[in-house]
Amino acid sequence: MLPFKLVEVDEPILHLQTGDVDVETKFFVSELVGTHSHQHDVDYPGLDRMILRRVREAAYRAFALFLSETSEQASFLPVEQLSQYPNHRFTLLLSIPRWYELHEIFLNTPDSYWLEHGNLVFEYNGYEIELRAKHFNTDASAFFVSPEKYTLFIRSVHDVETTRYYRSQFTDLSASVPPPFHFDAQELIVTVQQDITNRENALPIRQLLMFPSSTETEYESENLLACCPKCKGEVRRININYFCLECDWDDLPILNRFTKGK
Repeated sequence: MLPFKLVEVDEPILHLQTGDVDVETKFFVSELVGTHSHQHDVDYPGLDRMILRRVREAAYRAFALFLSETSEQASFLPVEQLSQYPNHRFTLLLSIPRWYELHEIFLNTPDSYWLEHGNLVFEYNGYEIELRAKHFNTDASAFFVSPEKYTLFIRSVHDVETTRYYRSQFTDLSASVPPPFHFDAQELIVTVQQDITNRENALPIRQLLMFPSSTETEYESENLLACCPKCKGEVRRININYFCLECDWDDLPILNRFTKGK
């Protein structure tokens, strides 16, 4: 799941009720189809999935740049601004090191958490926050956005040698959704840590049972996973288990939504 809506269209100009949208910015070119078109043993469904994954990654990178230019500076969590809207589900985009830091902190809160599409979602102060990490996000900032806020339209143009992908600008079609915010990542982490120190008995016993402290170093060293066995995408590790950042694969134990005292 992306932190925005990705819609494939056929026309270079869309006529929407809110106005015309151009889908004419070239942002990805694939030469794989032309390169392998003479081969009879090419796994075309697998090739298409690989190309689509690269297109999504290019769109994701463009979205990170877009957020850095348009999001509002705020302190975590901007409850006063968020309370003006009905939305309670958001994505928090971080660098990989910051993702690790905040992930470990959130696991020690008494709030609910569960797994969706390989990503951990935490219920924090009444809001559902999905943590996402990408290598091109910087350590300094964290971006907070509703996945319902923006839509990116893309179209593909094929010829013998290449497939070219064009995109629109990120289009706001949800006026009832709050604007994106960006936080100072270090300040965010300190704020959450301070909040946890004010809570009683932060770590529920069921979380301890689900994610015990890892002391099985022998097992870990023999079972390191470099990439996703399903899509070859980037993976993240929780103790001795893994989940993929690119698709829905994971080998985590089944997580049920739960809270302290349940």
